[in-house]
Amino acid sequence: MKAVCLCDVGGPEVLRVASVERPDPGPGCVLVRVVAAGICHHDVLARAGLILGARKDQIPGHELAGEIVAAGWDVSAERIGQRVAIYQRIFCGCCRHCLAGRHDLCRDSHVIGENGGGGYAEFTSVPAQNAIPIPDGIEFAAAALAACPIGTSVRAVLGVAQIGSGSVVLVTGSGGGLGLHQIQVAKSVNARVIAVTTSSAKESAIRAAGADEVIVSPDLQFSGEVWRLTGKQGVDAVLENVVTGSLRESLRSCGRNAIVVILGNIGAENVDFDPGLVISRRIRIAGSGNATFADMHLALDLIARGIVRPNIGKTLTFSDAALGHALVEQRAVAGRVILRGW
Repeated sequence: MKAVCLCDVGGPEVLRVASVERPDPGPGCVLVRVVAAGICHHDVLARAGLILGARKDQIPGHELAGEIVAAGWDVSAERIGQRVAIYQRIFCGCCRHCLAGRHDLCRDSHVIGENGGGGYAEFTSVPAQNAIPIPDGIEFAAAALAACPIGTSVRAVLGVAQIGSGSVVLVTGSGGGLGLHQIQVAKSVNARVIAVTTSSAKESAIRAAGADEVIVSPDLQFSGEVWRLTGKQGVDAVLENVVTGSLRESLRSCGRNAIVVILGNIGAENVDFDPGLVISRRIRIAGSGNATFADMHLALDLIARGIVRPNIGKTLTFSDAALGHALVEQRAVAGRVILRGW
Protein backbone atom coordinates (compact mmCIF):
# COMPACT_ATOMS: atom_id res chain seq x y z
CA MET A 1 0.00 0.00 0.00
CA LYS A 2 0.99 3.65 -0.27
CA ALA A 3 1.93 5.48 2.89
CA VAL A 4 3.58 8.70 3.98
CA CYS A 5 6.51 7.68 6.14
CA LEU A 6 8.60 9.64 8.61
CA CYS A 7 12.08 8.69 7.39
CA ASP A 8 13.82 10.82 10.00
CA VAL A 9 13.07 13.65 12.42
CA GLY A 10 13.39 17.15 11.03
CA GLY A 11 11.60 19.48 8.64
CA PRO A 12 8.59 18.66 6.43
CA GLU A 13 10.93 17.18 3.81
CA VAL A 14 11.46 14.07 5.99
CA LEU A 15 7.91 12.97 5.09
CA ARG A 16 8.10 10.76 2.01
CA VAL A 17 5.64 8.60 0.11
CA ALA A 18 6.66 4.94 0.13
CA SER A 19 5.29 1.53 -0.72
CA VAL A 20 4.94 -0.54 2.45
CA GLU A 21 3.31 -3.81 3.41
CA ARG A 22 -0.40 -3.55 4.12
CA PRO A 23 -1.15 -4.52 7.74
CA ASP A 24 -3.35 -7.47 8.62
CA PRO A 25 -5.91 -7.05 11.39
CA GLY A 26 -4.89 -9.21 14.33
CA PRO A 27 -7.18 -10.46 17.09
CA GLY A 28 -9.45 -7.71 18.35
CA CYS A 29 -8.52 -5.41 15.46
CA VAL A 30 -10.04 -4.10 12.25
CA LEU A 31 -8.44 -3.01 8.99
CA VAL A 32 -9.59 0.45 7.95
CA ARG A 33 -9.32 1.92 4.47
CA VAL A 34 -8.36 5.50 5.27
CA VAL A 35 -10.46 8.07 3.42
CA ALA A 36 -9.43 11.26 5.22
CA ALA A 37 -6.79 12.28 7.75
CA GLY A 38 -6.15 15.58 9.52
CA ILE A 39 -2.79 17.20 10.20
CA CYS A 40 -2.55 18.11 13.88
CA HIS A 41 0.14 20.38 15.30
CA HIS A 42 1.01 17.38 17.48
CA ASP A 43 2.02 15.62 14.24
CA VAL A 44 4.26 18.56 13.37
CA LEU A 45 5.99 18.50 16.76
CA ALA A 46 6.44 14.71 16.59
CA ARG A 47 7.94 14.99 13.10
CA ALA A 48 10.38 17.59 14.41
CA GLY A 49 11.42 15.29 17.26
CA LEU A 50 9.86 17.50 19.95
CA ILE A 51 7.37 14.95 21.34
CA LEU A 52 8.62 12.52 23.97
CA GLY A 53 8.32 8.96 22.67
CA ALA A 54 7.85 9.91 19.01
CA ARG A 55 10.08 7.88 16.71
CA LYS A 56 11.23 7.95 13.12
CA ASP A 57 10.38 5.16 10.66
CA GLN A 58 6.71 5.51 11.50
CA ILE A 59 3.56 6.32 9.55
CA PRO A 60 2.21 9.41 11.36
CA GLY A 61 -1.33 10.66 11.73
CA HIS A 62 -3.93 10.20 14.48
CA GLU A 63 -6.91 12.11 13.05
CA LEU A 64 -8.56 9.75 10.60
CA ALA A 65 -11.75 8.25 9.30
CA GLY A 66 -12.52 5.56 6.78
CA GLU A 67 -14.25 2.25 6.12
CA ILE A 68 -13.66 -1.13 7.79
CA VAL A 69 -12.63 -3.61 5.08
CA ALA A 70 -11.48 -6.58 7.18
CA ALA A 71 -11.62 -7.78 10.78
CA GLY A 72 -9.72 -10.05 13.12
CA TRP A 73 -11.09 -13.54 13.71
CA ASP A 74 -12.71 -12.53 17.01
CA VAL A 75 -14.40 -9.37 15.67
CA SER A 76 -17.91 -9.60 14.25
CA ALA A 77 -17.91 -9.72 10.44
CA GLU A 78 -20.92 -7.40 10.59
CA ARG A 79 -18.49 -4.57 11.22
CA ILE A 80 -17.05 -4.89 7.72
CA GLY A 81 -18.34 -2.01 5.62
CA GLN A 82 -18.92 0.33 8.57
CA ARG A 83 -17.93 3.98 8.21
CA VAL A 84 -15.79 4.80 11.24
CA ALA A 85 -13.84 7.56 12.95
CA ILE A 86 -10.83 6.53 15.00
CA TYR A 87 -10.26 7.23 18.70
CA GLN A 88 -6.60 8.14 18.70
CA ARG A 89 -5.15 6.54 21.85
CA ILE A 90 -4.09 2.92 22.20
CA PHE A 91 -4.51 2.06 25.90
CA CYS A 92 -4.18 -0.85 28.33
CA GLY A 93 -7.87 -1.09 29.26
CA CYS A 94 -7.23 -2.46 32.75
CA CYS A 95 -5.64 0.31 34.84
CA ARG A 96 -7.72 2.41 37.24
CA HIS A 97 -7.91 5.27 34.73
CA CYS A 98 -9.12 3.08 31.87
CA LEU A 99 -11.67 1.38 34.14
CA ALA A 100 -12.97 4.83 35.10
CA GLY A 101 -13.40 5.81 31.44
CA ARG A 102 -10.36 8.10 31.43
CA HIS A 103 -8.36 6.30 28.76
CA ASP A 104 -6.61 9.61 28.07
CA LEU A 105 -4.82 9.22 31.45
CA CYS A 106 -3.58 5.64 30.91
CA ARG A 107 0.17 5.54 31.52
CA ASP A 108 0.60 2.47 29.32
CA SER A 109 -0.74 4.21 26.23
CA HIS A 110 0.33 6.07 23.13
CA VAL A 111 -1.13 8.06 20.28
CA ILE A 112 -1.71 6.25 17.00
CA GLY A 113 1.06 7.18 14.59
CA GLU A 114 3.78 7.61 17.21
CA ASN A 115 4.42 3.99 18.08
CA GLY A 116 2.59 2.21 15.30
CA GLY A 117 0.93 2.67 11.93
CA GLY A 118 -0.90 5.97 11.64
CA GLY A 119 -3.44 7.48 9.30
CA TYR A 120 -1.20 8.87 6.54
CA ALA A 121 -1.69 5.65 4.61
CA GLU A 122 -4.15 3.78 2.41
CA PHE A 123 -4.91 1.34 5.24
CA THR A 124 -4.35 1.08 8.97
CA SER A 125 -5.09 -1.60 11.56
CA VAL A 126 -6.55 -0.43 14.88
CA PRO A 127 -8.27 -2.09 17.84
CA ALA A 128 -11.95 -2.60 17.00
CA GLN A 129 -13.00 -0.61 20.07
CA ASN A 130 -11.16 2.43 18.67
CA ALA A 131 -13.24 2.40 15.48
CA ILE A 132 -16.37 4.43 16.28
CA PRO A 133 -19.30 4.25 13.81
CA ILE A 134 -19.97 7.56 12.06
CA PRO A 135 -23.57 8.80 12.30
CA ASP A 136 -25.45 9.17 9.02
CA GLY A 137 -25.01 12.54 7.39
CA ILE A 138 -21.42 13.12 8.53
CA GLU A 139 -18.88 12.84 5.74
CA PHE A 140 -15.41 11.34 6.23
CA ALA A 141 -13.37 14.56 6.35
CA ALA A 142 -15.60 15.93 9.12
CA ALA A 143 -15.54 12.65 11.05
CA ALA A 144 -11.73 12.56 10.92
CA LEU A 145 -11.75 15.57 13.27
CA ALA A 146 -14.18 14.08 15.82
CA ALA A 147 -11.57 12.79 18.28
CA CYS A 148 -9.06 15.57 17.72
CA PRO A 149 -9.53 18.53 17.50
CA ILE A 150 -13.27 18.52 18.30
CA GLY A 151 -13.25 15.86 21.02
CA THR A 152 -10.13 17.47 22.47
CA SER A 153 -12.04 20.77 22.57
CA VAL A 154 -15.00 19.10 24.30
CA ARG A 155 -12.65 17.71 26.98
CA ALA A 156 -11.03 21.11 27.58
CA VAL A 157 -14.14 23.29 27.43
CA LEU A 158 -16.73 21.11 29.14
CA GLY A 159 -14.64 18.57 31.03
CA VAL A 160 -11.72 20.56 32.45
CA ALA A 161 -12.79 24.22 32.39
CA GLN A 162 -16.45 23.28 32.99
CA ILE A 163 -17.56 26.32 31.04
CA GLY A 164 -21.28 27.06 31.21
CA SER A 165 -23.85 29.67 30.26
CA GLY A 166 -22.63 33.17 31.00
CA SER A 167 -18.96 32.22 31.35
CA VAL A 168 -16.49 34.60 29.71
CA VAL A 169 -13.84 32.61 27.85
CA LEU A 170 -10.58 33.69 26.25
CA VAL A 171 -9.21 31.54 23.42
CA THR A 172 -5.61 32.03 22.28
CA GLY A 173 -4.44 30.70 18.93
CA SER A 174 -8.08 31.01 17.97
CA GLY A 175 -7.54 30.70 14.23
CA GLY A 176 -5.99 27.23 14.48
CA GLY A 177 -7.57 23.81 14.34
CA LEU A 178 -8.18 23.69 18.08
CA GLY A 179 -9.21 27.29 18.59
CA LEU A 180 -11.91 27.42 15.92
CA HIS A 181 -13.57 24.34 17.41
CA GLN A 182 -13.19 25.47 21.03
CA ILE A 183 -15.09 28.63 20.12
CA GLN A 184 -17.99 26.56 18.78
CA VAL A 185 -18.06 24.20 21.76
CA ALA A 186 -18.04 27.16 24.16
CA LYS A 187 -20.84 28.86 22.24
CA SER A 188 -22.87 25.62 22.38
CA VAL A 189 -23.33 26.28 26.12
CA ASN A 190 -23.94 30.03 25.65
CA ALA A 191 -20.57 31.27 26.85
CA ARG A 192 -19.14 34.61 25.74
CA VAL A 193 -15.96 34.10 23.73
CA ILE A 194 -13.09 36.55 23.32
CA ALA A 195 -10.68 35.25 20.70
CA VAL A 196 -7.03 36.23 20.22
CA THR A 197 -5.13 35.83 16.97
CA THR A 198 -1.84 37.17 15.64
CA SER A 199 -3.17 37.19 12.06
CA SER A 200 -5.74 39.63 10.70
CA ALA A 201 -6.21 37.23 7.77
CA LYS A 202 -7.86 34.75 10.16
CA GLU A 203 -10.27 37.22 11.75
CA SER A 204 -13.20 36.46 9.43
CA ALA A 205 -12.92 32.69 10.04
CA ILE A 206 -12.79 33.30 13.80
CA ARG A 207 -15.91 35.47 13.71
CA ALA A 208 -17.66 32.89 11.52
CA ALA A 209 -16.92 30.26 14.19
CA GLY A 210 -18.94 32.36 16.64
CA ALA A 211 -16.45 34.50 18.58
CA ASP A 212 -18.14 37.49 20.23
CA GLU A 213 -14.99 39.63 20.08
CA VAL A 214 -11.73 39.17 18.21
CA ILE A 215 -8.44 40.73 19.28
CA VAL A 216 -5.81 40.85 16.54
CA SER A 217 -2.51 41.06 18.42
CA PRO A 218 0.62 40.32 16.36
CA ASP A 219 2.84 40.98 19.41
CA LEU A 220 0.62 38.95 21.79
CA GLN A 221 0.13 41.92 24.10
CA PHE A 222 -3.61 41.46 24.53
CA SER A 223 -4.44 41.59 28.25
CA GLY A 224 -5.20 45.32 28.28
CA GLU A 225 -7.84 44.89 25.58
CA VAL A 226 -9.32 41.86 27.37
CA TRP A 227 -9.53 43.92 30.56
CA ARG A 228 -11.32 46.69 28.65
CA LEU A 229 -13.78 44.29 26.96
CA THR A 230 -14.70 42.70 30.29
CA GLY A 231 -15.23 45.96 32.17
CA LYS A 232 -12.07 45.30 34.21
CA GLN A 233 -13.48 42.00 35.48
CA GLY A 234 -11.26 39.62 33.52
CA VAL A 235 -12.26 36.28 32.06
CA ASP A 236 -13.50 33.15 33.81
CA ALA A 237 -11.45 30.75 31.71
CA VAL A 238 -8.60 30.76 29.22
CA LEU A 239 -8.14 28.07 26.60
CA GLU A 240 -4.42 28.43 26.03
CA ASN A 241 -3.34 26.91 22.72
CA VAL A 242 -0.11 28.91 22.25
CA VAL A 243 1.59 29.27 25.68
CA THR A 244 4.99 30.30 24.28
CA GLY A 245 4.81 34.09 24.28
CA SER A 246 1.20 34.26 25.47
CA LEU A 247 0.88 32.65 28.92
CA ARG A 248 1.87 35.78 30.85
CA GLU A 249 -0.79 37.82 29.05
CA SER A 250 -3.36 35.06 29.52
CA LEU A 251 -2.78 35.10 33.28
CA ARG A 252 -3.11 38.88 33.31
CA SER A 253 -6.44 38.52 31.50
CA CYS A 254 -7.90 36.33 34.27
CA GLY A 255 -10.49 37.40 36.77
CA ARG A 256 -10.82 35.99 40.28
CA ASN A 257 -10.87 32.19 40.58
CA ALA A 258 -10.36 31.80 36.82
CA ILE A 259 -8.92 28.68 35.23
CA VAL A 260 -6.25 28.53 32.54
CA VAL A 261 -6.44 25.30 30.54
CA ILE A 262 -3.24 24.54 28.67
CA LEU A 263 -3.60 22.45 25.52
CA GLY A 264 -0.64 23.40 23.35
CA ASN A 265 2.85 24.83 23.46
CA ILE A 266 3.63 26.01 19.96
CA GLY A 267 7.26 26.80 20.66
CA ALA A 268 7.79 23.68 22.80
CA GLU A 269 9.66 25.87 25.29
CA ASN A 270 9.60 26.51 29.03
CA VAL A 271 7.79 29.67 30.08
CA ASP A 272 7.89 32.04 33.06
CA PHE A 273 4.87 33.30 34.99
CA ASP A 274 4.15 35.49 37.99
CA PRO A 275 3.20 33.27 40.95
CA GLY A 276 2.04 36.32 42.91
CA LEU A 277 -0.63 36.97 40.31
CA VAL A 278 -1.75 33.33 40.41
CA ILE A 279 -2.01 33.47 44.19
CA SER A 280 -3.73 36.84 44.50
CA ARG A 281 -6.39 36.05 41.90
CA ARG A 282 -6.69 32.37 42.92
CA ILE A 283 -6.01 31.31 39.34
CA ARG A 284 -6.03 27.60 38.62
CA ILE A 285 -3.76 26.18 35.89
CA ALA A 286 -4.73 22.82 34.41
CA GLY A 287 -3.49 20.67 31.57
CA SER A 288 -5.83 19.05 29.07
CA GLY A 289 -5.25 16.67 26.21
CA ASN A 290 -6.93 13.83 24.36
CA ALA A 291 -10.66 13.24 24.44
CA THR A 292 -12.29 10.37 26.28
CA PHE A 293 -14.64 8.02 24.44
CA ALA A 294 -17.55 9.97 25.95
CA ASP A 295 -16.08 13.23 24.63
CA MET A 296 -15.71 11.73 21.16
CA HIS A 297 -19.31 10.50 21.10
CA LEU A 298 -20.48 13.95 22.18
CA ALA A 299 -18.32 15.50 19.47
CA LEU A 300 -19.93 13.29 16.81
CA ASP A 301 -23.37 14.23 18.16
CA LEU A 302 -22.54 17.95 18.02
CA ILE A 303 -21.35 17.54 14.43
CA ALA A 304 -24.43 15.52 13.43
CA ARG A 305 -26.76 18.17 14.87
CA GLY A 306 -24.90 20.99 13.16
CA ILE A 307 -23.95 22.64 16.46
CA VAL A 308 -20.23 22.29 15.73
CA ARG A 309 -19.04 22.62 12.16
CA PRO A 310 -15.69 20.94 11.47
CA ASN A 311 -13.47 23.74 10.23
CA ILE A 312 -11.38 22.58 7.29
CA GLY A 313 -9.08 25.26 5.94
CA LYS A 314 -7.41 23.30 3.15
CA THR A 315 -7.60 19.86 1.54
CA LEU A 316 -4.53 18.24 0.01
CA THR A 317 -3.64 14.79 -1.30
CA PHE A 318 -1.72 12.42 0.96
CA SER A 319 1.25 12.82 -1.40
CA ASP A 320 1.32 16.50 -0.40
CA ALA A 321 1.60 15.76 3.33
CA ALA A 322 4.93 17.59 3.53
CA LEU A 323 3.30 20.73 2.13
CA GLY A 324 0.49 20.35 4.63
CA HIS A 325 2.99 20.15 7.49
CA ALA A 326 4.75 23.27 6.23
CA LEU A 327 1.46 25.19 6.11
CA VAL A 328 0.55 24.11 9.65
CA GLU A 329 4.03 25.00 10.90
CA GLN A 330 3.76 28.45 9.33
CA ARG A 331 0.23 28.90 10.73
CA ALA A 332 -0.80 29.73 7.17
CA VAL A 333 -4.23 28.07 7.29
CA ALA A 334 -7.27 28.87 9.43
CA GLY A 335 -8.66 25.52 10.58
CA ARG A 336 -7.44 22.01 9.84
CA VAL A 337 -5.49 20.76 6.84
CA ILE A 338 -7.10 17.52 5.61
CA LEU A 339 -5.44 14.83 3.50
CA ARG A 340 -7.49 12.65 1.18
CA GLY A 341 -6.80 10.83 -2.09
CA TRP A 342 -3.40 10.11 -3.60
